[in-house]
Amino acid sequence: MCLTKSPFLSVLLGLFIWLEPGQGSLLLHMNSMIQVVEMLDEHLTVTELARGLGCCDSEFDRFLLGKAPAAPPDLPFLSQEQRSFLRHLMKHQVQASLVEQGVLLLPDGTTVAVGPLMAGIEAGLQGRREIPLPPEALEPSLVRTEPSNQTHPELPLTIDALYAVTIAKDLGVAFLLAQPNESQVRMGPNGCWDSVYEPQNFTLLGPPSRLTDAFINGALDGVILGAHLAKQAEPRAPLGTLLREYYAGDGLAGDGQARSNFRRKNFVELTEAGKLEEQVVRSLLLLRALPQTAPLFSGVGNEELLAVASQAVQEFTDAYLECPAIIPRCMWEAKPYKGTPTQLKLPLSFVYIHHTSSPSEPCQTFPECAAAMRAMQQFHQEDRGWDDIGYSFVVGSDGYMYQGRGWHWVGAHTRGFNSKGYGVSFIGDYMTTLPEAFALTLVRDNFLSCAVRGAKIRANYTVHGHRQMVHTSCPGNMLFKEIQTWEGFK
Repeated sequence: MCLTKSPFLSVLLGLFIWLEPGQGSLLLHMNSMIQVVEMLDEHLTVTELARGLGCCDSEFDRFLLGKAPAAPPDLPFLSQEQRSFLRHLMKHQVQASLVEQGVLLLPDGTTVAVGPLMAGIEAGLQGRREIPLPPEALEPSLVRTEPSNQTHPELPLTIDALYAVTIAKDLGVAFLLAQPNESQVRMGPNGCWDSVYEPQNFTLLGPPSRLTDAFINGALDGVILGAHLAKQAEPRAPLGTLLREYYAGDGLAGDGQARSNFRRKNFVELTEAGKLEEQVVRSLLLLRALPQTAPLFSGVGNEELLAVASQAVQEFTDAYLECPAIIPRCMWEAKPYKGTPTQLKLPLSFVYIHHTSSPSEPCQTFPECAAAMRAMQQFHQEDRGWDDIGYSFVVGSDGYMYQGRGWHWVGAHTRGFNSKGYGVSFIGDYMTTLPEAFALTLVRDNFLSCAVRGAKIRANYTVHGHRQMVHTSCPGNMLFKEIQTWEGFK
């Protein structure tokens, strides 16, 4: 679903008019890119054009994907304005003002960097998975021998190009460069668009890392789409069709779960245990063997390189694969807090489970969930006279959690106990039905363990239903029966 007020008009104008970011009419929304890509699909390989415009052209990328083709000097079906649009998207960078460039707003309310996304698609289209490492990159003490090499020692060790050009290289480098300065940000943060209806500028919420949330989203999507393309037989569907199915449709091959709002779960399902760390090690080995990047490894011993890969993958897994994706307040257009919030004293000991009751129907898309969040905040602030939406976090049926008062501020969710725990509410009425299975998983398996690792709640936390603390039917009979099976329920 497009978030523009007039999707067709906005995209149509955007194809013919381009001004600098923040001043133009071409919206930085995935639907705009899909429209351009669909125009190009009939004429050339879009990923080749993307690389010609500056995507994935490092020495590392050229080794794994081949030499980047030159961008066609003139394409009668692509205006200079459209080429400027694509060129802008292919160069991911963060300005001193914390405006992140090379990113697009998605229909699901998240933001994706185009560079790693296109790199993964290119690797998938080429079927470039296992590429032999050059002899100078091999370090026997660092490379785990594969079973095939034990049987056939003459077979070369390989690197999976799909993981390397999307996430493995950047993950390893980010943590390698941060080693001398432990206070340096390694991953994140998320950011805010100036408008969810007319997105033109995306500003980060804190100091930037090499791996912003948008970059990681792009990398995960690049792996998922690249893997999908690599196993498809020729002829493949046009790239525009692929992007539309994944970002704005029913999912790849009609599978509703194979779409961007389930990227974390789908990446985990694709990635075997230990594979990512292995690919980070091999990416660092390749970088160390390439002339342009070899100086990065001056004074870095083998044990340190292994430690960097291990730490990088562990922290990445904790933060982006095992924790739930949370939509920040700015994206659902929260109104400001009234008055001065009271800070929680962490870690907390309790989590209180709620259902909203009203709205009674689960929200299935970002626009629906964002509207429900705004409606709840308005009711809580104007009708009940509270300072803000009462819940700490809210769970949609779109694959995401939504930030209410968040991790640090006392809520208004469980009278008499607001300072003792977080209030987590499922959108919908769950007297006779249960939330979607994936929504339950987000809280039971992801949110609770994530909160423990982040020292937000104690390891021996207690889960209560709202009705245990206050005279109410909340969180509904079926949901209350469900949470009684959860670890920590008392």
